[in-house]
Amino acid sequence: MNAVKILSYGKYFTPAKFSSFISTVGKNLVFIKKAILLYYCMRDEDTPKAVKALIIGGLGYLILPVDVVPDTLLAVGWLDDVAVLTAVMKVAEKYIKPEHRALAKQKLPFGKDI
Repeated sequence: MNAVKILSYGKYFTPAKFSSFISTVGKNLVFIKKAILLYYCMRDEDTPKAVKALIIGGLGYLILPVDVVPDTLLAVGWLDDVAVLTAVMKVAEKYIKPEHRALAKQKLPFGKDI
């Protein structure tokens, strides 16, 4: 999925929807710490607006239940979400600071560090 397509999903993102997603579905997903890390990077004033927009699009795609592969399909339904987050992470990783990682670890202390 290209960056322009990912950006179009930004309209589905709000901090409240993301928080609700994390508290209901997210804690059961192994890639959720990556999403939380991106969220904290997006909130940082030093992150460029274009990168923030891409992060918002990726997180919007994640919380949208109806996407390219519906999340209701066991295991397979989350593969497209992982692919989108991975693409966004590649763009955002040079803007991720140690404090973003610390905040993500504080939010979800279990699991592998990223």
